[in-house]
Amino acid sequence: MLNCSICGREVSEKDALKRQGETGSEEIICPYCFKQAVGIDYKTFAYRKENARQIFLAVLFCSMVTVYVFFTKGIIYGLFGVLLTIIVWWFAGKAK
Repeated sequence: MLNCSICGREVSEKDALKRQGETGSEEIICPYCFKQAVGIDYKTFAYRKENARQIFLAVLFCSMVTVYVFFTKGIIYGLFGVLLTIIVWWFAGKAK
């Protein structure tokens, strides 16, 4: 069992959130204190972070393919690729 650095509660190692403080020392934060500080629980925060990373990678891949197609096939296919990239970005952000 670990103790929360903020409130002093005992937290199991599975539920404890670890981070480096401003001084470089390791701090232990319980899920309740994290929710109080950020406004959402940690599972939702982690889900949104992973979703943002996946959207970034998808748009980056579509952009690279669009540039390649623009130079090899021409402007029409390049514009279609830009449109497809915008659609991927739009709908990936709307998915829940």
